[in-house]
Amino acid sequence: MRRMPTSTLTTNSNDKPQLPVISLAALQSLMKDRGQPAFRAKQVIDWRNKGVLNPDEMKNIPNELRLILNEELLCQPLRLVRRECSSDGTRKYVFALNRPRMAGKMVESVLIPEESRGTVCISSQVGCVLDCPFCHTGTQAFEANLTAGEIIAQVLMIKADLRNEPLTGELHNEVTHIVYMGMGEPLANEAGLHESLIMLLSDDGLKLSRRRITVSTSGLVPQINRLGETFNVNLAISLHSAIDTLRDVLVPINKKHPLKQLRDCLNRYSLGKQRHITLEYVLLKETNDREEDLQALIDFVNPERERVNLIQFNTYPGSPYEGSSKEHMSKFAQRLISKGIRATVRRSRGQDIMAACGQLKAETSVE
Repeated sequence: MRRMPTSTLTTNSNDKPQLPVISLAALQSLMKDRGQPAFRAKQVIDWRNKGVLNPDEMKNIPNELRLILNEELLCQPLRLVRRECSSDGTRKYVFALNRPRMAGKMVESVLIPEESRGTVCISSQVGCVLDCPFCHTGTQAFEANLTAGEIIAQVLMIKADLRNEPLTGELHNEVTHIVYMGMGEPLANEAGLHESLIMLLSDDGLKLSRRRITVSTSGLVPQINRLGETFNVNLAISLHSAIDTLRDVLVPINKKHPLKQLRDCLNRYSLGKQRHITLEYVLLKETNDREEDLQALIDFVNPERERVNLIQFNTYPGSPYEGSSKEHMSKFAQRLISKGIRATVRRSRGQDIMAACGQLKAETSVE
């Protein structure tokens, strides 16, 4: 049984604990210090886990405690700037940070609802430290790592939105899965990532299964090793080429951690029963979709441990790339399958609101 790590990083740059990630024990200690009954902490945690971060909306706590929470904690690390709804049910959320010196800087998150699940794609950075040229987020300069409270607040505020305005039709109305696939490289914000994972997994947090959480990375090998040793959540690798010279261009971190290092790392990553590492591969016309690219990918994949997720390139203004045709993507997938490799073509969601894979970019700040 893997032991749950404990968090000691519940403060922001102002040393003010953040409600989205404060533990029950820490909140009970605060109640004791301020002369409040211990059971009040559990009431606050219950509200928090439903997505209610404004103490004024916590109906069963007294006014005195609401004042204490607002004084002692950063209750709402983010504020919603706008929500955009796709014709396919996808919702994109633009959030502004509330912390000093970063107030008004924006990040984006996406809710991807299906009939049987509700997946939230969350951001880990303002901008991105990497410069992958086919990714819209990569064209935005890196400005800051998000705190764990800002990461978890994305999930909680989307939970609240679903409760206030449920989806229509057959789409699922609960958050069941989390993917760290929004803005930023999650493993370049290791402290924020780890603390946010504690809150997603812990009994006084959102109590999600490791099987329902996926961390996507471009291939930061030492951090992947630590992630597997500590949390063992699902892992997705932004591969995009199995040829070093091409991957150096498409995923520049490859220059530091080339494919041999990544291959050895993936071989060591701990996997539970019936679990696989996902290799993400955006197909770019006449760039990484040629015969030699296919053969290199076939040679790289370990079919017993990995599956390939082929992704349609989602264009953005000024992009130098063009996506492969659907017919070519299908043939590419079939060739992989013929070699015993699990391969799927990901259905693109939210393109009409720039919420699809690789399209997230918060271009401006707000007051």
